[in-house]
Amino acid sequence: MKRGIRRRPDVPLQPVVLREMQVRCGPWRILGLRVNRHLQPFDRMTLHAHAHGQLLLYLRGKGIQRVGQRSFPVAPGTVFFLPAGIRHGFEETGPRRAICLVADWKGKMAFRTGFLAAEAMAEVRGRLPLLAAGQRGVDLGAAGTALQILSLCLAACDPRGFRAIPSQGLVARLEREWRQDGEGRWPSPAQLARRVGLQKDYLNRLVRSGTGLTLGQWRAKKLLAMVEGELRKGGRMVEVADRCGFTDANYFARWFRRQTGTSPKQWQKGVG
Repeated sequence: MKRGIRRRPDVPLQPVVLREMQVRCGPWRILGLRVNRHLQPFDRMTLHAHAHGQLLLYLRGKGIQRVGQRSFPVAPGTVFFLPAGIRHGFEETGPRRAICLVADWKGKMAFRTGFLAAEAMAEVRGRLPLLAAGQRGVDLGAAGTALQILSLCLAACDPRGFRAIPSQGLVARLEREWRQDGEGRWPSPAQLARRVGLQKDYLNRLVRSGTGLTLGQWRAKKLLAMVEGELRKGGRMVEVADRCGFTDANYFARWFRRQTGTSPKQWQKGVG
């Protein structure tokens, strides 16, 4: 095994797919690409560093990735670009052993993390068999696959965002972005994600990790608190629905009943 893709013997990993390579692309040099399976659960985070950079793409499993003093939730599709020398470690939290695609590289780039959408993950999974095929060393199929995966992962990472966000800081950002648009509508989960500069699936995992609620549940709770405040002021249901951004009073009544188990009018009478 070449020096560029040597793993630490105390880390319980099994390479399922392993390709050594020396692929240059602009300022980048890819040393090797492999798929690792964790052999046992981690009972603690083992921080370590490498002399080269690493791309980590989690294909299966859940956990926490520690990068320096920061911690990030991990789920299938989570991406990390770790510069050389940065200390990191992974702790499993899910029932299934984690599987992670790892690319060792040399080049200059700051730490990044992001989340691959389902379509991109499907493309990565479809390309993985090409890495196991053929001879050891460089061939055009393996090199092209490595570059395609690198490109997909880079596209998923926004250098302006995707940093460790404490739960309080994340909720504060969502609170600041909780505002109506020009037509008086409140933001959907997808719009909230765009406003804070994160992909919706990744933001959903962060919100759930920090608050115990999904992004949709957080939005519904926020909207319900506002609706209840408007109902306390009195007025016709059509007017309340309009002030709260609902264009259809019947839909408003059905939505409110799903949230509270009662109709808006009954709720209003109960607190009147």
